[in-house]
Amino acid sequence: MPTNTEPNPLLEVNFRIPFDRIRAEHVEPAMKKLLAESRERMNAIAAEARPRTFQNTMQALDEMTEQPDYAMSVVKHLESVATYPELRAAHNAVQPEVSAFYSCIPLDEGLWKAVQQYASTEEAQKLAGTRKRFLTKTIDSFRRHGAELDAAGKARLEQIDVELSKLTTKFGENVLDSTNAFELVIADESKLAGLPPTAIAAARASAEAKGVAGWRFTLQGPSYTALLTYLADAWVREYVYRAYTTRATSGEFDNRALLGRILELRREKAKLLRFQNFADLVIEDRMAHSGERAEKFLAELKVKTEARFREENQELTAFRRTLEGAGAPELAAWDIGYYAEKQRAALYDFDEEALRPYFPVERVIQGMFETVWRLYGIRVVEESGVPVWHPDVKYYGIYDQDGTLLGAFYADWYPREAKRGGAWMDAFITGVPGDGGFLPHLALMCGNLTPPIGGEPALLTHREVQTIFHEFGHLLHHCLSRVELRSLAGTSVAWDFVELPSQIMENWSWEREALDLFARHY
Repeated sequence: MPTNTEPNPLLEVNFRIPFDRIRAEHVEPAMKKLLAESRERMNAIAAEARPRTFQNTMQALDEMTEQPDYAMSVVKHLESVATYPELRAAHNAVQPEVSAFYSCIPLDEGLWKAVQQYASTEEAQKLAGTRKRFLTKTIDSFRRHGAELDAAGKARLEQIDVELSKLTTKFGENVLDSTNAFELVIADESKLAGLPPTAIAAARASAEAKGVAGWRFTLQGPSYTALLTYLADAWVREYVYRAYTTRATSGEFDNRALLGRILELRREKAKLLRFQNFADLVIEDRMAHSGERAEKFLAELKVKTEARFREENQELTAFRRTLEGAGAPELAAWDIGYYAEKQRAALYDFDEEALRPYFPVERVIQGMFETVWRLYGIRVVEESGVPVWHPDVKYYGIYDQDGTLLGAFYADWYPREAKRGGAWMDAFITGVPGDGGFLPHLALMCGNLTPPIGGEPALLTHREVQTIFHEFGHLLHHCLSRVELRSLAGTSVAWDFVELPSQIMENWSWEREALDLFARHY
């Protein structure tokens, strides 16, 4: 446990997060204290004796959970990128209490009355812009999350949310553990036919790191994608494909029972909140508004695309038979990427692997920074001496033309066994108005891209370049935000909209003006 002379680093919001000092034993005492303090703030809002104002009700509500939000975001992040048994245990230990607290906010009778009382004031009737939006969304959110349930319904809803948080956390852990449990070691070099040199070198480095002979392959993105795209051995492709698509479906990491229980609880939650199903609950405040409309959209999309989908598969099968003869079988799922890559090379004389030397990661990133300087007049500068959670992680500041710090972020691009798969952006701190202007934002972006091998720089595919640009679009959306209320700032927007800035940024990875800034042979 932390000693009296060692302050718990999770108890204060630090712009430069002390990742070098945060340990598993800090998690439980920090969250217990921060949640207790937030409950006191919630009770104070409800008990406010002065006339209701935006400041003492809505502003106070917006600020009420700032510290536990920050601390838990740090803990969840570390559990996603640098997990170890003690940290996982600490994270899981606080999850029920954290979930119960956030679930109880819209269920608190006093808080709900406070919001309603403020909504009936003359000041509230005159609100406009962000403040009006916040009041409207708060009332809608409280209702959608059970504010009008009776006491028994509220108690049951809180129980459901706590159990769901446990189950979904365990689900993700099982996926990570199942991914890490798999390895394929190939001892015969002739079995590597078709693989590009970068994939072979990565597999050799992975084997050496584990102290085994041969070439080691995993289910992490760069390894798995190379096998499915290039390896000539269909048996191995099928073996790895089946391993990937059946992760966490057997043995100690089996998610099937969890999945059934998650669906049961989601159905019960939707019914309790008077929705026909869970899809309606989730989608009500999005563009589709209902599960039925979302399904209709997908059905219409299928009608419009299915014919061409079948044509493309027929074309790919025909192409396979030009290589292997008329007796070649229909394509299986593990064949699609392999033959599509061969077809692309035959039709367009294009080999994505041949482009890797033109996309060294550092040059890509610097070219991206130059792109946003030309687009938006902001400077992105790498800064040293900042604590990080792994030596591969880098820290950058984002500055306006006058030198104002707009935000900062951490970047963590390479796969590790202690890190979950995929690519994502998230926020640690959302800047709001302060003395002299807006306070800066703090965020992160992560990926699982091709790592550097044997002293060479990390050489990316263009798809990986797109990934970096995409996540940076999310990050700019957060760090350039100028919204006065934390709950509506940054990427806290409708889910239908949140992908737009990232896709706009991603498009620049295809534009000649941007490519000319970084796409050169290393």
